[in-house]
Amino acid sequence: MFYSVTLQKILIFLGIGVTIGAVVGFSAVLGFELDGSVFVLSMFLSILTVFAAAMYAELYHIREAVNKQRQQQNQSKK
Repeated sequence: MFYSVTLQKILIFLGIGVTIGAVVGFSAVLGFELDGSVFVLSMFLSILTVFAAAMYAELYHIREAVNKQRQQQNQSKK
């Protein structure tokens, strides 16, 4: 079954966020003897952070492409 590139990116970033959240959550629960809600909260926050970083990176690449296209249009007008 084939997925779109966007769905693949979402699944990859979700996996990265879950992995980071699990590591932070396990260390918080086991190392600092906190309850399980900290584990869930750390997974949620890490997923949001990974998605926010990915959105910022995508917007940066879009801005870069638009600026490059504008420069090419300005050069062709001269």
